[in-house]
Amino acid sequence: MKKFLLLAGVACLLSANAQAGVSQYVSGKLSYDFNKVKAKSGGEGLDKVVHAKLNKVLVGSTHIAYGIRAGYVRGELELNNSRDIKRNHVYDNDGFGIEHFRLYKHSFMANAYFDYLTCTPWTPYVGAGIGVSYLKADTGDYAKSVYTLGWQVMGGITYDINSHWTLDLGYRYADLGRVRGHFGEDYVTKFAARDHEIMFGARYEF
Repeated sequence: MKKFLLLAGVACLLSANAQAGVSQYVSGKLSYDFNKVKAKSGGEGLDKVVHAKLNKVLVGSTHIAYGIRAGYVRGELELNNSRDIKRNHVYDNDGFGIEHFRLYKHSFMANAYFDYLTCTPWTPYVGAGIGVSYLKADTGDYAKSVYTLGWQVMGGITYDINSHWTLDLGYRYADLGRVRGHFGEDYVTKFAARDHEIMFGARYEF
């Protein structure tokens, strides 16, 4: 039994060394999203703040990336195209109301991943990214767009079909920043956009 475990360990080490070379890849993902949008509204400086939540579940956001893998580590550039959030007639208990609301969300992230090589086709991973988000809030009568700092953390597991194709199942939490502006006559509103996403995708390594 000890010899078997020793041989298995050596085989695993050789396999890990074989994967230590540098390679490039492209990936595409679809995600099932739960969007959390918090609105804070009040006078200048957001004093006497009232709150509203414009959460919504959406299907069909897309993510494409180009990356480089070196052994256990991957780095990539990722473009995230999130579907717009649309809500009508949203009010809170304090009387803050939005008749029509739409939030456009897109982001470009630089990500870093760490892969836990297991000497099997299954590879768990964790990652984080930072980049630029584009947000546009539109209430029909008022609109404001900004480029702002965004960040995200990821985790999941991949399955190697062969030496080129890999399937990916993961989770992503993204804070895409905030839009602040005069969305009414006498008050300032700040919208904060955050996403929880279950992601399904494939990666091609060449």
